[in-house]
Amino acid sequence: MSALSFEPPRPLVAGPTPQGSSVPNVADLKRRADAELEARRPKQQRPPLPPPHILASLVPDSPAFLDLLKVEQKLDWTLLRKKAEINDAMGKPIRVKRALRVFVSNTAHDQQWQKETNEAGPSSGPEAVDMDSGKGIAGWVLRIEGRLLDSGNARLDKTRRKFSTFVRSAIVELDNREAPTFPEGNIVEWHPQGLQAPLDGFEVSRRGDQDVNCRIVLHVNHYPEKFRILPPLAEIIAMKEGTRAEAMSAVWKLVKVLGAQDKDDGSILKRVGDLEKILPANVDSIPFHQLPEHVTRFLSHPEPVIIPYTIRVDRDFHFHQKCFDIPIELEDPVKSKMSSLLTSFDGEEGKEIVKLEDKVAEMLYFTRDLKQKRDFLESFSTNPQAFIQNWLAVQARDLDQMLGYQIGAGPNGGSVTEEDLRRSDMFTLPWVDEAITVHEASRMEQERRRM
Repeated sequence: MSALSFEPPRPLVAGPTPQGSSVPNVADLKRRADAELEARRPKQQRPPLPPPHILASLVPDSPAFLDLLKVEQKLDWTLLRKKAEINDAMGKPIRVKRALRVFVSNTAHDQQWQKETNEAGPSSGPEAVDMDSGKGIAGWVLRIEGRLLDSGNARLDKTRRKFSTFVRSAIVELDNREAPTFPEGNIVEWHPQGLQAPLDGFEVSRRGDQDVNCRIVLHVNHYPEKFRILPPLAEIIAMKEGTRAEAMSAVWKLVKVLGAQDKDDGSILKRVGDLEKILPANVDSIPFHQLPEHVTRFLSHPEPVIIPYTIRVDRDFHFHQKCFDIPIELEDPVKSKMSSLLTSFDGEEGKEIVKLEDKVAEMLYFTRDLKQKRDFLESFSTNPQAFIQNWLAVQARDLDQMLGYQIGAGPNGGSVTEEDLRRSDMFTLPWVDEAITVHEASRMEQERRRM
């Protein structure tokens, strides 16, 4: 390994610009810096819209504008109410009961009776048998197919799902297939893979020229996940199968009926009544947060659907005499539409609405400023003398307040300004005599105390 060598930094020397390369000018660098500064600067929140009565006073001669404000208020109220209803519905499970119909069949190929019934040809001789690919060797193909039955509701039947999306796992157990003769094995399993596309059915292909009995075990994928409730919990809550939430809700009702909560501490559950059958025997009470753990011990996977079937090779195609309907519960498709509707409020449409509201707010504040200027100039043109006197009085009062020129300012003082003291009529008011009397009495009291 060669040692690393570091060279001292060399001074930058301006050299000739290579052909075809462009050096950014000062204006481009300044524009980029301003853009980065604008991106880092926190965005100011849009000021709230003026109240409706102020909006109405801005444009008093436009009934269409007032009608538009009423329609906007009604629309905003309706959208908020609908959004709250959708959020409430999204928090509750919306399930629809449907039926999944399963069909089982099998086909046979290259059987001896099939070769005898066919006409003599190259395909019937032993030279047509390929031991590597299995072509020409007697065998059969088992097919397991399924589809969701129509409910008669166009909204529910619009969405089509593959059969494999309803199955968590599928197992086929074959009989009378010994290992030396049939090395493939007697059990075939299917489990969904992460990137595997949904399937309409499953096929199991094997070699053989004899009938085979098999058991098809289907584990249905419920949504939300269902469990089989084991005794004694199933006997206590009178429920054999249900979701985890349903089981916990039933146990909580039992706790309320038995009064198992401690009166002093509501987070403690006492082991009373039927709770003795599901809680440990070596404790008298448990914390409330441990109740789900004890309930989960009595939850198991639901019983699978078992379909017995005999694979027959004495005919080209054999179909099971019965089809099997499996009751399942699915999520209502309207829930996904609700979710997309909620996301649309924050999507491109929502951003466009916010931009329009910002533009309306800017125009309203601009209109308010224009109205204030118009009222200012209109009052000046109506009576210039009174306008100037009032304006000077207001300016003087504001100036005194800013500079603090107030007489008696304090906890018990008033707000008498120097402008008021310049007027002679102020000293003829009724409170002047009382103020002089109070002032002279306090002065005489101070002189008496000095003596």
